Amino acid sequence: MTLAPAVRAPRADAERNRRRILDAAAEVFAERGVSATLNDVARAAGVGVGTVYRKFADKDAMLDELFADKIDTLVHLAEESSGGREPGAAFRGFLLGLMQARATDRGLDAILSAPGRSARFTDELGRRFMPEVDTLVARATAAGELRAGFSGQEVCLLAFMVGKVADITRASDPEVWRRYAQLLIDGTRPAAAAEPLAPAALAFDDMAAALGRAD
Repeated sequence: MTLAPAVRAPRADAERNRRRILDAAAEVFAERGVSATLNDVARAAGVGVGTVYRKFADKDAMLDELFADKIDTLVHLAEESSGGREPGAAFRGFLLGLMQARATDRGLDAILSAPGRSARFTDELGRRFMPEVDTLVARATAAGELRAGFSGQEVCLLAFMVGKVADITRASDPEVWRRYAQLLIDGTRPAAAAEPLAPAALAFDDMAAALGRAD
């Protein structure tokens, strides 16, 4: 019997180049929007455009890989947060991590809300991310660590709010978003003097649609 030749793993330097191109692409799309070209990405990565095309058939293929990358990062953050800590600390650590991702990864919004990907974003968010978030919220609520009425999908809007603060203050102080993140996180804690939350939280689909419309 003739054995098929073994498939060799990509060389480490090839993978490093691929990662460098993807990181450069995220920065380029964050600064210029997804109308930026692969030539723009190649210049930012310090490689020839032919190198980019050898690794990505076209810009859509690159955006697809970046999209998967960003979603995987969010899902991993939620999964990692639920292990080993008491429910309140787990939830607050997750929420801070999500805020940090939006505040420091300037390509996150640009990639996830790229044209033609809003339906996929909603599907991936609902199927892979929100179940993990709902578990964190349910545990923290049961432990008395979350104020009444808090809903899982609200973490996305809170992170978006902090991200917008980071966007407009980055030139003055790239870390000042942490102040407003802490204010919002503290606002999720139960307190005897807290007013009931009103009006009701947006439904998941409405929240996802609002994020997709954001500039």
